[in-house]
Amino acid sequence: MFHILIAPNSFKNSLKADKVANAIEKGLKGSGIQAQISKFPIADGGDYSSFLICKQLNGEMKSMEVAGAYLRKTKASFGLIDSGKCAVIEVAETSGFKSIKGKLKSPLQSSSKGLGQLISAQIESGVEDFIICLGGSVTVDCGIGMLQALGLVFRDKKGNEIQPLPHNFDKVESIDTSEFKERIAGCRFTVLCDVENKLLGAKGAARVFGPQKGASEEDIEKLEEFLKSFDRLTRKTVQKSLNSMKAGGAAGGLGAAFSVFFDAELKEGASYFCELTGFDAALDQAQLLMTGEGSIDSQSLEGKAPIVVAAKAKAKQIPCIALAGKVPLKISKELQEYFLMLLPIGNQPEELEESLEHTEKNLVRTALQLGRMLAQFK
Repeated sequence: MFHILIAPNSFKNSLKADKVANAIEKGLKGSGIQAQISKFPIADGGDYSSFLICKQLNGEMKSMEVAGAYLRKTKASFGLIDSGKCAVIEVAETSGFKSIKGKLKSPLQSSSKGLGQLISAQIESGVEDFIICLGGSVTVDCGIGMLQALGLVFRDKKGNEIQPLPHNFDKVESIDTSEFKERIAGCRFTVLCDVENKLLGAKGAARVFGPQKGASEEDIEKLEEFLKSFDRLTRKTVQKSLNSMKAGGAAGGLGAAFSVFFDAELKEGASYFCELTGFDAALDQAQLLMTGEGSIDSQSLEGKAPIVVAAKAKAKQIPCIALAGKVPLKISKELQEYFLMLLPIGNQPEELEESLEHTEKNLVRTALQLGRMLAQFK
């Protein structure tokens, strides 16, 4: 029987990946197409990654209270896999939109402290392997809050310990890594990134992602200076630069912090997700791949999840159809290389808020129509 594999990413601010897969499946089944349908929702290191990894690997989801991005308490979910030996943690849970419970403030006031608290608690419980998913943060603190929560000490010129935030980092004169190194000794960190931006400069954490996180033009300049200052201090203390690696700017500089202070591997999120969860084995059984995301355009070519799975399908000569809330008016040759069809799911002009509310119904309707067409050829 003709086999269709449904493997969408989440639709941002609308529908989680498993709900997207369910909607597509509902539409296809409603079309009357005679096909075996399997679902394998995917992630790229952003929101919902820990849940999907745990689901595919028969892990367990837990939660604990930590400091949110603005240091107010929040409940953060995380996963445990490999019989509890490996923790899967999303920055979006500890330092993302979910954690702020209100409007965005300036990232100068933001902190990744909650991420450090969660990592510390898991180390104390005996976990030694960590998968950290960097997408979805609202912080630009280059991990200083996380590092302090794990024992790294920041001191002023008088040697007094201070609580560092981007806005007061000009008071920091030195850092002491001894307790931090002892705390994480024996632990291994794999970090999933959904962007390749370096920490500093025109394409860095402050200038590219700062505006999305509530930063004004003045804030952006101050954030850039803070990041440069931390880089200078890091080079002086541990003889490593925070600006030397791709993806260092991910999650407001957390990529750089993990690389330099944890000696972590920075992985391309979607590719690693597929490797970890055994996506290729599921794809081998299919004659058609269906994927999707909220928006698919030229930026998707930079390692976004639908492109990653479409490339895998192409290598196996399996056609791929993608559904998206938004697609380019003119679909480029580069995108056409990956997708047999790239279809927008909208059915009428409407405000973005309305469109987001209608995502599920639009997916069902589009998949149903697509299934009816495919049924004529199977």
